[in-house]
Amino acid sequence: MLSNNGYYEPHTYRMSPALLRARQPYFVKNMIGLAILIAVPVGIYTYTYNFLNQDDFDDIPIPPLDEDTIHQLQKEYEEEKKSAL
Repeated sequence: MLSNNGYYEPHTYRMSPALLRARQPYFVKNMIGLAILIAVPVGIYTYTYNFLNQDDFDDIPIPPLDEDTIHQLQKEYEEEKKSAL
């Protein structure tokens, strides 16, 4: 295992001033990259949610069912429900 004695304080495990100085030039760029990395999936998710939320299914015709078909489907549902227990 690599030793990191020069980069972290031994008792507190805090970063040394040298490591803080070495990381300082990259902090802003890393935060911008992180913001972009988080913003892209959140934007895609928000767009998709809003797009799908606007969809209505009024234009899809529902075929009419007669009473016999409804009773048969209810029987099948009850049998399936009993067998699942």
